[in-house]
Formats: sequence, C-alpha cells, structure tokens
Amino acid sequence: MFMDELQEWLDKLENYRLPRFEDLPELDLYRDQLLTLVDKYIGPVWLEEGPVVTTSMVNNYVKNGLLPHPVKKRYTREHLAYLIAITFLKQVVSINEIQAGLEVQTKLNGGIAKAYDFFCDKQELALKMLNHREEGQILSENDQSSAYLMVEMVTMAFATKLITKKILMIESNNQDEKSE
Repeated sequence: MFMDELQEWLDKLENYRLPRFEDLPELDLYRDQLLTLVDKYIGPVWLEEGPVVTTSMVNNYVKNGLLPHPVKKRYTREHLAYLIAITFLKQVVSINEIQAGLEVQTKLNGGIAKAYDFFCDKQELALKMLNHREEGQILSENDQSSAYLMVEMVTMAFATKLITKKILMIESNNQDEKSE
C-alpha cells in the first residue's frame, strides 16, 4: 500500500512542468494575482498546509532585496519568476544563500529569463530523478521499505544541500576576489 501510494505520487511528479518564462503572463499583476499564480504553478508539488506564498512573505522578500520593488503596486513576470524560484529554494537553503545564488545565476545566464528557464529545467529533472534514482532502479521495487527510502532521501538531501552551500561559498569568494 505504502509503495503504491508513493509510486503514484512520484509518477505525477514525473509529469510536473513549471511554466517557462515566455509562458508567464506579460501583463502586470496585482499582489493577489501574483499569489494565485504561484499557488497554481507550485501547488501540485506543495505538501504543506495553507498557501504556498503569503502577502507578508512577498513584502519581506521585497524589503530584503530578494524581489525587486513592484512598480505602482504591480508585479511583472520577472517578479513571478523570482518568486517561483525563491519558493522552491527556501525549502533547502537560507534567504542569504538564495540571494547570492540568484545573483550568480542571473549573471551567468544573462538575465532572469534564461536563469529562470534553466532553474525550471533542472527542477523538473530533479523531480524525475526521484522516480528513477539509478539506471534501471524503479522506486516501486518490493524490497525497499519506507524506512530505507527515508534514509536514502534524507542523506541525498543533505549531500546536495552541502554541495550547494560549498558552491555558493566558492562563488562568493570569487566575487570578493574580483572586487578587490
């Protein structure tokens, strides 16, 4: 029963697709519209109770420089792209690390549109990889218990978080050296 339910959910994740930058609305949005779209786009993979993003979260992201200030209380698709990425990333790394990572990625990719599309590609690939962790190894194999899977997933999460932090440290040091 456990494996069937988990496999069904993983199969849905395998088909999950984030909208690409060009698919995001071109029209400026009010904050409630922005929040509704984030819920729509991220909701299928969100396991927490309540809304994906709240008004106070958006205000804090703007105040802390993670999101650009809205223009006349309107948000653009750039804001939406940032907010989608931030919402995923804050599940794994700190706000300061997100800010550093966003700066690096937007510079490396030549702007938010390409950086966001790159993020979407990689996030979708990561979700698909959960279903097929090793070549030919499908998660629904009968010999894997829930305890085994929990340990495997939490250790992979730690390892990828550790590598992410190290990459951010190296990039930060490289930026410091360039500015000297």
